Amino acid sequence: MPPFTLFQMAYVTDDIDAAMRQAMATFGIASFQVNRDMAIQTGQGVATAHFALCFLGDLQIEIIQPTGGADSVYRQGIGGSSGSLSFHHAGMLITDEAQWHATVAAVERSGSPVPVRGVFGDLMHYLYVDQREQIGHYLEYMWRTAAGAAIFDAVPRA
Repeated sequence: MPPFTLFQMAYVTDDIDAAMRQAMATFGIASFQVNRDMAIQTGQGVATAHFALCFLGDLQIEIIQPTGGADSVYRQGIGGSSGSLSFHHAGMLITDEAQWHATVAAVERSGSPVPVRGVFGDLMHYLYVDQREQIGHYLEYMWRTAAGAAIFDAVPRA
């Protein structure tokens, strides 16, 4: 895999409202941007999930509650008691198209499973690389296109 700069820490849960309260208490987060019942492309089809986002400095915190469809990539990672936070993936943000294509090529050469790959309009391309055996979690690579330059502007900052 190419070297990366950490942009995001992502967690999964079975109760996004309880998990947000837990994150607020644990990390000192004041508020989240919440998007419910969002569709996301996975290798098995379309999943739906609730997503909560905020920034701690330059680090984005994401909480995901799978809600249906092909959501096993998220659901299988949920552990602990109801509403707890289970670490799921580390995300790397790419803002250069050439770097995105080089990253995709490196992932493909690696032979690592890619359980999630898709696009969010013309704003963002993303893929998850299954690195659970090597490092215990997934890696997400996100390419924010020029059209998506402001995609995270409305996300609250702690």
